[in-house]
Amino acid sequence: MRHTASKATGREKGGRKGGGGEQLLTGRVLSLRTRLHDALALGLTRSDGHGAKKWQSNDAGMQSHALKAVAAFISCLSKEMLRLPPIKESISDILIVLEGVLQTKNVLVLIQAADVSLKLVSSIGNSIRQYQFLEILTSFSCQLSADQIPLAISCAGALNCILNNLVTATVSTHTEIWKALERTNTVASIISALRSYAHDVHPLNYLAEMISLLRTMMWIWPSSRYHVWSNCNLMGKLAHHYLGTETTVTTKVLRLYAALALCGNGAMILLKDEVLMAKICELMGASHISITRIEAFKLCQILLRSSKGCNQLMTSHCQPIVEAIIDAMSRSDDKLLVTEGCRTALLVLRYAGNHHQCFWSNAIDKVLYNILTSFHISSHQTHHILCHDELFNMVSKNFTDIHPYVWDILGYLAVHCQNEHLSVRKRKDHILDTLISCACSLAAGVMQSSPLKLSKDVQEPALRAVLMMLLSPCGYILSEASSKLSEVVICLGDDYLNIVLSSLESTTTRSVTTSFDSFQIMINLMNLVCLVLSQPYHNLLNKRNCVDVLSTIIKECLHNHIHITRSKVTSHLHFCFDGSSCCCNFGEEWEGKNIVLFYGLVVLFNLLKSTSLVCVRCKRNLDAGILCHDCRDHFTEGFLRVLQRALSQSLSSGPKLYIAHTLSLFGLCGSPSKLGRKMRSALDDNELADLELLLSDGESLNAHTSIISVRCPKLLPSVKYALGSNGKINDEWGKSMYRVQMSDRVDSRALKKILEYTYSGFVMVDDDIVKAIRTLAKYCHLKSLQDMLQKEQPRWNSDCPSYDLTVALGPVDHSFSDIILEAQSNEQMKCQHGSCQLSTPHVHSHKIVLSMSCDYLRALFRSGMHESFSEVIRVPLGWQALDKLIRWFYSGELPNVSPDCQWKNLGSDAQLSHLSSYVELSSLAEFWFLEGVKEKSLEIVTACLNSSTDAAVDVIAFAASLGQWEMVEASTRSVAHLFPRLRDSGQLEELDDDVIDLLRTEYVRHSQHGGRSD
Repeated sequence: MRHTASKATGREKGGRKGGGGEQLLTGRVLSLRTRLHDALALGLTRSDGHGAKKWQSNDAGMQSHALKAVAAFISCLSKEMLRLPPIKESISDILIVLEGVLQTKNVLVLIQAADVSLKLVSSIGNSIRQYQFLEILTSFSCQLSADQIPLAISCAGALNCILNNLVTATVSTHTEIWKALERTNTVASIISALRSYAHDVHPLNYLAEMISLLRTMMWIWPSSRYHVWSNCNLMGKLAHHYLGTETTVTTKVLRLYAALALCGNGAMILLKDEVLMAKICELMGASHISITRIEAFKLCQILLRSSKGCNQLMTSHCQPIVEAIIDAMSRSDDKLLVTEGCRTALLVLRYAGNHHQCFWSNAIDKVLYNILTSFHISSHQTHHILCHDELFNMVSKNFTDIHPYVWDILGYLAVHCQNEHLSVRKRKDHILDTLISCACSLAAGVMQSSPLKLSKDVQEPALRAVLMMLLSPCGYILSEASSKLSEVVICLGDDYLNIVLSSLESTTTRSVTTSFDSFQIMINLMNLVCLVLSQPYHNLLNKRNCVDVLSTIIKECLHNHIHITRSKVTSHLHFCFDGSSCCCNFGEEWEGKNIVLFYGLVVLFNLLKSTSLVCVRCKRNLDAGILCHDCRDHFTEGFLRVLQRALSQSLSSGPKLYIAHTLSLFGLCGSPSKLGRKMRSALDDNELADLELLLSDGESLNAHTSIISVRCPKLLPSVKYALGSNGKINDEWGKSMYRVQMSDRVDSRALKKILEYTYSGFVMVDDDIVKAIRTLAKYCHLKSLQDMLQKEQPRWNSDCPSYDLTVALGPVDHSFSDIILEAQSNEQMKCQHGSCQLSTPHVHSHKIVLSMSCDYLRALFRSGMHESFSEVIRVPLGWQALDKLIRWFYSGELPNVSPDCQWKNLGSDAQLSHLSSYVELSSLAEFWFLEGVKEKSLEIVTACLNSSTDAAVDVIAFAASLGQWEMVEASTRSVAHLFPRLRDSGQLEELDDDVIDLLRTEYVRHSQHGGRSD
């Protein structure tokens, strides 16, 4: 054996003389490798002389000797050596030895093996992906629950090191590892260890290693998070150790919480713990060391990703969070802390709220100024406020990666700033003026420079900050930004505008083989937005056919031919969320993923709103509006139709609002919806009307209190005005009616349009009655319609109006309910609705709402049969299904079941309870003619069964009993791969033969297409 090793050594020496990578194998390395192979040869053999190598020795001394040789060899390796074949061969042998040694019962040897494994993985890093390591990983996970604490600590450390080096491995590798970890109940072992931890029994590094390992697993595998956040005892333990342990463990717990918060359900659990949130806010504060504060900020950033999380945190802990952020951003001697403070501020300030006032009160403008100057001026100059030109020259010549955060923060501050926010800062030290001037100068520099002269990280944030200033609701910021930008770009004039438009035309004209320069289009659009918002360009439409250019860009964006996200443009947005999120829908930025589309819409809206009495297409002078009669058909069939279709697409609120406001300039006001289109028909239904609006000219309009009470309550009768009992009278058929006398100033055409908008969420407004409708919309508090008719700019981060009537179902004194839907259920229910005496599950609803979405009920209510006069309709559904059906009637959307980690860990009975309601709805939809309910129910059930098959057999059986064969077929496809296991376990005995045959057929088809059975 030694002779063979010597021959190998001789060959390697000869190879080393020949050059190449082998020259790295020094004499010391070769000597240690020889010693290694001599030691391994004592127990490493082939079982039959030709098979795979295997460690055969159970002798503790021999095992320890081999491990010492391994440790010595590892210590001499460099990264460059790892790619050499001899070293790779040696590492493969080492892993085989470790795999065999880890089967021993000797605790000391196991600890030694774990320590050697840790050293090996630390040396080879993510190169471990090239080797077979699964058995070693499994051996370590089996020892986490060992009674010998030193052994558990060593194994946890080694396992954590392996997993950390596999973060970037392939999905298939992650899946394979997770299955191995599940088989050994790794998560449960760690949770048990943490729950049983006692500071007077266990060493602190035991706690630290277990927390680090659990954090790593949660960061990589979302499935592990449920077992943590659902364990109340563990969460309590973590909080206890979080509050009372030393800094090292505190930072590890913060990292664990950050991994846990990547799960939406886990984040909500953390946010609900007020004591814990207060502690996190305190740990971000100035009294703690930098590393703790940084980890606390990173956790806070994850919790702030959603508007709900931001609102919850800032409502309860605004002051300490803002003060911590301000302090961190002010630590010029700690760049990492400044960066995390800026990142947290960026996430907080995206949303409007009272916290903006808190930032201004803490002199956020001065903090931003200091960040721009602190790295470039001497200490004795810090109290001197630079003038506009000095700051611009400093920033433009000394760009740092912290500057983009400054401009983004300033932009969000400006776009959400109210006039009263500046009461404590306006003109104080002139710092805000200086910042505005500097941003405008940078923006002008971008306009004048070639894209090659300034990096993307400079161009986009500066332009965006100025754009947001020009959209600010604060008159002071808007005025200053407009004035400053006009000063620095006045020399550009109309010639520059023509250059920008020419560039846009050229970049949007392409052949099939070329692609759009999305970044250049974005910069040109941002330039155009700033110019249009800062200066009046009323004659722009006459000079060039820019509407056609913008229309082309917008249409290409909607077809996804032009697409660019902010994160692709600016590197400073790449932070914090590199772990895999789950169980959450954080949404996207208000501007949307495609910022070219957003900027194109902003330019188009502002150009059109500044145009009057000129046709945007043929340039003909008009008496009113912006589109002549001859061009209206062209626009309606072309670009306007594209925009209307876009409103039904999955776009963010920003683009949708700008599309709606742009369409309103052409008289198309509102956002059409499926439910709104259904309710539009209710305007013509006088039979179920219970509200009469009396006009001064003797005309009257019928309406429905159930819809008016939600959509336009100002039209309801006031408490002081009552006719008959409770403000009602009886009409000639004995039906109760409310009557409201309208003012003689109310225009009948305007009122009809208001009713149309109220019922449908959309209305066409002619130029001659805009003023009358706008006045009435203001009286009726229809803010969205009023803003569109006044050509108002959409407020940044405002929500799109949604059509939802579920408020009408609330237990209020005047709900105007005229029908009760009762579920088939033996459960008891206490009704909160007035004097209702029904004890079975039921809901008070409205005939007009039900009949607009259900042909069956509409025919029933009009039939004149006994059931049409009944106050209660018994629906053949359980309570869960009926509740979902009612939500569909009143919102147009069927409540969904998210197949998240909580769903996957529900018991089969609970899953069946949820899914059976959708099977019932699918069955009812056939008889009640409920459009879309059957299809949506099928989609939800299929998605849930694809996620977890625990209740699949029961769902199939229930669907078959109701004759829902489409659902049976879809469900069998979801579980076809489980057919052998289900058959052998006897779970299929409850199914009919036809269903079993169907399942068998799906299994055969699944196998033929290369699928695997579980």
